[in-house]
Amino acid sequence: MKRFKNVFFILILISLITSLASCGAMVKGTANKKLTVEKGAIPPEFGSEKTTMLFITHHRSYNKYLKKNVADIYKGDFEIISEKEFKSDVKYEDKQKYRYVFNFESKSYSYTKSDLSSGSGEVKKFYVLDRKNEKKYFSPMTSSFWSKLQKVYLKKLTEKLKV
Repeated sequence: MKRFKNVFFILILISLITSLASCGAMVKGTANKKLTVEKGAIPPEFGSEKTTMLFITHHRSYNKYLKKNVADIYKGDFEIISEKEFKSDVKYEDKQKYRYVFNFESKSYSYTKSDLSSGSGEVKKFYVLDRKNEKKYFSPMTSSFWSKLQKVYLKKLTEKLKV
């Protein structure tokens, strides 16, 4: 009986790991199709001129992944700064040099469970702000696997660069 419980536990653990890994893979596959100029996620002129992308920091756990993902994936010139720096430092008023800003807006949602109780959550809606044209180019998707989504967005932006 003890052996049966151990085997059962291992099977449940393998199933859980597989399902979580496949959800992340689904996010990656969907993001590759949706994070494009055509879908409105990337400014059409992005990469056509040399600029420095600004990445806005928020809270500690987000910043950790932002810094790692940008360093590992994004191949253009960039600076990682706080929102306070962005708004107060005159250096960043130069919309030619710092034309694009990568950031997110928090979107809240609510849901009803099968037992009719309710809950709520929050997702990150990533976007690239084109400061010259004063337009935000939002990701057409969100995910609780936001770091995977962010990685694909950075990869797609890097592909548009004339590096």
